[in-house]
Amino acid sequence: GSSDALRKPPSRFSAMLLLSALLGLARPAAKQRLAGLFSASEDPVLACPRDGSALFPERAIYGRTRREARVSAGGVRYPVADGEYVDLLASSGRGDGDGITPGRLAEEVREAFATRTQTQMFRTPVLGFLYERGWRQQFRAAGFPGIEKEYDEVSAFFEPVAAQGRGVVVDMSCGSGLMYRRLLAGRIGGSGRTLACDYSEVMLRETRRRALEQGLAPAALELLRCDVAQLPMRDGAVDAMHAGAALHSWPNLEKGLSEIRRVLRPDGGRFFATTFLRGAYPGTTSATPGQSGGGGGSFRFFESEEELRQLLIAAGFPPDGVSVRREGRGCAIVKAVLGGAAAGGGSIAAAAAPRAAVAGVAAAGMVAAAAAPPSTAAAARPPSASAAASPAPLSASGGA
Repeated sequence: GSSDALRKPPSRFSAMLLLSALLGLARPAAKQRLAGLFSASEDPVLACPRDGSALFPERAIYGRTRREARVSAGGVRYPVADGEYVDLLASSGRGDGDGITPGRLAEEVREAFATRTQTQMFRTPVLGFLYERGWRQQFRAAGFPGIEKEYDEVSAFFEPVAAQGRGVVVDMSCGSGLMYRRLLAGRIGGSGRTLACDYSEVMLRETRRRALEQGLAPAALELLRCDVAQLPMRDGAVDAMHAGAALHSWPNLEKGLSEIRRVLRPDGGRFFATTFLRGAYPGTTSATPGQSGGGGGSFRFFESEEELRQLLIAAGFPPDGVSVRREGRGCAIVKAVLGGAAAGGGSIAAAAAPRAAVAGVAAAGMVAAAAAPPSTAAAARPPSASAAASPAPLSASGGA
């Protein structure tokens, strides 16, 4: 009878029909979620380092576990490591069927060996611990003025960005965040974004730890792991970029400078860098052209100010917008401006005095202020009005 029919277990065919019906009902919701992912939330600054396509935020919650990522329009997913930094190395992206292959593994091992001095040493926890405990201070012997005087000159040079009230400032090769924390506390980008970029996971974690210890708002921190020779940023999206004690440690310097030129705003984008000239320390010599520097990629000590100037011009910076000067025995101060205005020379000491009082007030009053949270990614590299400035030495890691 009917009661027996009710007690009979459903057939395999019936179960399949029920499952199909449930999947059919779920499809619209899944489509809505997908449409929401690729709607109005693309990042106006960041882009996929592989193809330059837009990046979008992705957040998922599994029980008490929250996972975040940045996903490109092409479906490549870049992880947010432990909620601390976004890993935007091209090799860190994963797409459908994009697992680790023996060929890719061999390529990464070869790259790591070839750049073991320039990039891999900065990934060691020991150097992360020592960087502000004596490592950076020894640069004074080469002529580096010290972080406070360097910040004064950087902030004066980036003044047009601060004046516009909202900009993107990037600290490339941020190291332990020595300059990044000052740029963020001083609100050099106004109400815009201040990004810290480095190749080293250790340095990015140290940057975050020190920034929070200093009292900077967690929501204001934007930390990116990336390679300066393959920047995950849109064309013309950055207003100002700083690279402190970094150029000498980039394995592919020429490509890195070209990438910086690409991402800077064409009508006034600014680049400030410090690095080493030959003679900075007794016995230092320049590496071979092209930053190959045998023996695992030794650091590059530049022959002269003119060599650095020509490297920037070859990367696309206008000749009248580039200036390089020597400080002390072997510190080079590099300034470059796109779109006309000359970079200007001046000494750090001269720039420091008028800025010190203003910078101190800004840093004291705005440390706890939160920057607008990052949106995430960008369209396929069309020019943008936004920009970022940030810091640190390596293939994308290094100094500050």
